[in-house]
Amino acid sequence: MSEIPRPEAPGESGGVQISDAVVAKIAYKALLDVEGVHGLGASSLGVFSGLRGDRGAQGVSVDLRDDRVDIDAHVVVEYGASIPEVGEACRAAVKRQVEAATGMTVRAVNVVVTDIFFPEPTPDNAG
Repeated sequence: MSEIPRPEAPGESGGVQISDAVVAKIAYKALLDVEGVHGLGASSLGVFSGLRGDRGAQGVSVDLRDDRVDIDAHVVVEYGASIPEVGEACRAAVKRQVEAATGMTVRAVNVVVTDIFFPEPTPDNAG
């Protein structure tokens, strides 16, 4: 797990570190709030996080370097939504939420649409 040491104010001891898992969970929550996102898909990294017992941000991976963050998100989009618009909304929401919560600079948010969700037909709309 990567951790970035936060700069100390002059004359103070100690510091604040924000783990990559925290950043991933903030991004996860931001993504679920985007209209048109049905859920988050599993990336190959999701398998490894599941083995570690961390299921808090499945579908999101984070790379922290020098107080800059790169985020990869694997999303499932609802059928009928504009995939490019949902993708851009995901990128904007993640960048806004992570920067506001952590003070870090989000360098990149890469959105991969891994699946599309088709709602089950109901008796009312079954053909």
